[in-house]
Amino acid sequence: MPDSSSIHDKMLLEPVNRVFSKSVKIHGSKPKAVAWSNQERQFRRFQIFAGLFPLIPSETSFSINDLGCGYGAMFAAYKDLPEFKNASYYGYDISIEMLLEAKKHLDDPRASWIQSHLATEEADFSFVSGTYNLNMDADKVQWRTYIENNLLQLWSKTRLALGFNMLNAHSPKRQKTLYYADPEHFLAFCTKNMNGRVQLVNRLAPEEFVIFILRKESLKDSNG
Repeated sequence: MPDSSSIHDKMLLEPVNRVFSKSVKIHGSKPKAVAWSNQERQFRRFQIFAGLFPLIPSETSFSINDLGCGYGAMFAAYKDLPEFKNASYYGYDISIEMLLEAKKHLDDPRASWIQSHLATEEADFSFVSGTYNLNMDADKVQWRTYIENNLLQLWSKTRLALGFNMLNAHSPKRQKTLYYADPEHFLAFCTKNMNGRVQLVNRLAPEEFVIFILRKESLKDSNG
């Protein structure tokens, strides 16, 4: 039986689910379907996340959780990389229409598509790309609490490193239905609540920021 927090999350996310389910029917496998203005910026974010792959020795298989995978753009970006040859990928989304679109264009045994707002599988890496941005004008405190709880749950399913992006509260551009976060708040939250090395990445400033959390054991292993 689902707990009350899970039910609350699903109610909070239902307006987002409706928007994305409708959007993917109109735009298909294009950045506009997940509210991104262009493919270049989307790809740059995937490149930043891929900077964590060297934590795994070359020729070693690894796994990825992609929370809020949409139509599978992250898997499409990584699937032909040499280091991704033997990888496993778990894509999660609340929209069944998004997952059906992903399955239609990305029929690959390395990929699993799961309807959920929470990660259900343990993975070496967990990534959240754009998932926390569209809040459909939800209460800001409730949305921030949802994000924090969601990150903690995802961290519990992450063996090596977690990476997520958010729109920056200091961005000069604003839209009413999007959530803009204070990078210092989330940097402090992750430092306090996750036992890892926390790093702020500003390569997409001022519009957005990326935060990495690396488990301390992974740093010891990668340093030999």
